[in-house]
Amino acid sequence: MNESNEMDNVVNELVPQELDRPTNPKIEQAPDIYIPSNKQNVIIDATVFTTLQSCGRLTDFRFNHHFKGHGGKSVSLEMGSIVHAILESYYKNIIKGLTRASAIPHAIVAGREYVNSIDIDGKPNVRNSSPEDIELAFSTAEEYFEYYKNDFWTPLEIEVVKGKIIYEDDEVRIMWKAKYDMISDNNTGIFPVDHKTMKQRRDTNSLNNQFKGQCLLLGTRQMFINKVGFQKSLKPSEKFTRPPVSYTFDQLLEWQSVTVPYWVKTMLMYNESGYWPPNYTHCENKYGFCQFKEICEVDRNLRNEALGIGFYVAQPWDISNEVQE
Repeated sequence: MNESNEMDNVVNELVPQELDRPTNPKIEQAPDIYIPSNKQNVIIDATVFTTLQSCGRLTDFRFNHHFKGHGGKSVSLEMGSIVHAILESYYKNIIKGLTRASAIPHAIVAGREYVNSIDIDGKPNVRNSSPEDIELAFSTAEEYFEYYKNDFWTPLEIEVVKGKIIYEDDEVRIMWKAKYDMISDNNTGIFPVDHKTMKQRRDTNSLNNQFKGQCLLLGTRQMFINKVGFQKSLKPSEKFTRPPVSYTFDQLLEWQSVTVPYWVKTMLMYNESGYWPPNYTHCENKYGFCQFKEICEVDRNLRNEALGIGFYVAQPWDISNEVQE
């Protein structure tokens, strides 16, 4: 997770923007002075970074050892993934030249295919959702298409991964990678758009690593959340909203030049010491208990056995293959 040949290929291709000033600029040396560099290259994305901020041990289990639970995703995540698959097909076909009405049948077919597909580990992508849950995801998508049938937003790129070096000092060079659900022109500019499905209404949280990273890489200080609600009791105007999330220059600069480097260097320290400390304040969150809670509750000499029973070793994390959490 710490080093990759990919970094060497992109270092010279990426042009930093105004926000990309390092906090510790290099000091020019005389040409006859050679200073060896032990700089570490780190590629990181919002999922890994947010997990790191939450719990070191969870980061180690998920992204170093690649443990995944046999139970699969929650129902909410499965339903969200179905809608993501539908919207991905819909907007890609619009980019290809299909009318919105013509793109809808293709999108529904893509959603059905996703329901019956398997992931990169050979596991069913949808295994916990009931037939009623699955049909709710499709009926919600149909409502979405009807509500936005006269949509003036123009999709430009769909499900694309971008990467850029956002920080560099004498110790570390950091590339941030982001997967965009959609990059769209909404007549006021070109902005990232992130699809968020939900079963209950939630306030928008601007303190989100995913959103900040997407803005930084695209060179904008605003993005939009394309909220898709599964609530049957709400009107379409309440279920389908697109609130903006805006940042000041300094908010993005602090995140880029202070917050991200601090946590990346903390991660490197964990990796060097071989100890990824647990954070017991994160054992329960809005989704319920951490899937590794029972592992942390047993004695150290029993953890490997418990991991072998409840988890399997999955394919290494790849942002290109996942819906961002």
